[in-house]
Amino acid sequence: MKIAGAIFKNILLSAGCLLAAFGILTGIYANVNAANFMLVLAGAVIGSFRFLPDNKYTRIYALAVAAGAAVYAGIACFIALDRPQTADGSEDAVIVLGCAVIGDRPSNTMYARTLAAAAFAAKNPDAVFVLSGGKGPQEDISEAEAMEKLLLDCGIPPQKIIIEDRATSTTQNFTYSKELLDRHFGGENYSAAFVTNDFHCYRAGRLAQLCGFDDIRCIPAKTPRNAVLLCYMREVLAVIKMWIFKC
Repeated sequence: MKIAGAIFKNILLSAGCLLAAFGILTGIYANVNAANFMLVLAGAVIGSFRFLPDNKYTRIYALAVAAGAAVYAGIACFIALDRPQTADGSEDAVIVLGCAVIGDRPSNTMYARTLAAAAFAAKNPDAVFVLSGGKGPQEDISEAEAMEKLLLDCGIPPQKIIIEDRATSTTQNFTYSKELLDRHFGGENYSAAFVTNDFHCYRAGRLAQLCGFDDIRCIPAKTPRNAVLLCYMREVLAVIKMWIFKC
């Protein structure tokens, strides 16, 4: 039993080190965000069991960690499964939500979103596209500018593109985009959809409603495999914040 326990603790230490290393490396080679810190913290917590004595306090600590992990995983599963209605291709306007730009290079998540927008344009060439995203502290160009270059390369006519380069949050994405679309359509009714990665669909749909979009639909883009863990780690925190503060 002692040998098995020692082996298990070493496995936990190795897993913790891998998680922490992944969090650090993704922060170095991409943009640092809350998910990187969460991964490092999770790795430290998991690895700490290697050095803790076997007593009742450690067992209480282990139960608390397990309960927290279960809640976190439960919220992540809920986010993955609960999405707004998918766009049917007839929508008049599409809001493409910005995401990370690494220097002046679009991230893989941004590539996925813009490709999903281009696929929609092939179905509905009359739709207009609002590219929404400002310039973050680790970005050399605005997210809207990076997406514009990609969509122009995909053959989307420039007259079908509306740039919104002020937003620094999902709430601002929808608030500023709605102002531009209301102006573009002259106050007439229009149908709208938004493009984002699948991990973000739930929160984006709820925030769109809070910003005045009554019947907005979703165009989900796949989350790149190498970004799934980071994206869901951060998204759970963002959803909890939205539930509490409604923003």
